[in-house]
Amino acid sequence: MLGIGLLISSIFLGIIIRMPPHGYLPPTILIVIATFIIIEGNLRIDALLNQKIKWFENPKKRILFQFIFASFFTITSVILIIRIAHFFIDKDGISPHGIFNDPILIPGILISIIVILIDIGIQFYSSLQATLLQTEKHKAESALAQLQNLKNQINPHFLFNNLSILSALVYKGDRKAVEFINEFSQVYRYALAHDKIELVSLEEELSFLNHYIYLLSIRFETGIDFNISIEGKQNVLHILPMCLQMLVENVIQHNEISIQKPLTVLIYSTPNSLIIQNKIQLRRQKEESSKIGLENIKRRFSHFTKEEVVISNDGNNFKVILPLISKR
Repeated sequence: MLGIGLLISSIFLGIIIRMPPHGYLPPTILIVIATFIIIEGNLRIDALLNQKIKWFENPKKRILFQFIFASFFTITSVILIIRIAHFFIDKDGISPHGIFNDPILIPGILISIIVILIDIGIQFYSSLQATLLQTEKHKAESALAQLQNLKNQINPHFLFNNLSILSALVYKGDRKAVEFINEFSQVYRYALAHDKIELVSLEEELSFLNHYIYLLSIRFETGIDFNISIEGKQNVLHILPMCLQMLVENVIQHNEISIQKPLTVLIYSTPNSLIIQNKIQLRRQKEESSKIGLENIKRRFSHFTKEEVVISNDGNNFKVILPLISKR
């Protein structure tokens, strides 16, 4: 600010007012003080508008309001500062030329407006760079999420367990073998078809989940029960593909499941969210959890909605609340 103030005072005193009647020191000090006031005021205007109108959300509206408020504040400040200057320098507060005919008024306003335009340009450029950086970060995280999805989709344990079940069904000559193969193929077909899609309708995701649940019902028989209750109007809202499968897999990984001690998984909706809940039946041999899957879901949802993924554990029940997204 001091550097800018000295630069502006040099322009005024060297070009516009070549021979100040009261010497160079008073107008230099006044211009530096004025520079501090105008810059600090514009910084406060920036901070206020940053809370109300984001650059990347509505740049045209932001530029308009930024220019209006900054210009009003700056021009008013210049006029008041000139008035104060004449009060202290000329002792009577009156310019010999009149306040609006003062030779430094128009140059002062023009220089101030130029500074405002430069400030707006810098802010717009900085916001653009930040937005581009955020976009690239989103792309990188999406790529990592897709890779994580692919790893989950081709989980060796999942594949081994289902192939073992299929082998047993075929060996027994069970008629369910053909149906099992069909459901198994549906699961992988969905996984491969949606590995690059960011959002799917809740109806699609639940349809896929039903194929996945069928495989689990053959594997655990009556050891696991899914109670799904979704309002029809919620089906048109959107969700991340494969996230329900990841959450169900997380439930299976950490809980004891048996016919003697069945596990019930509740999946139900509220107007703007989907809830997956289960009673905690921890395995005797606890598996280490990296929590990467849950954190991954949180980060991916944050790109599409301001609503957060809520994870709660009260010791008796484990619950995950997923926001439902209205795709635009």
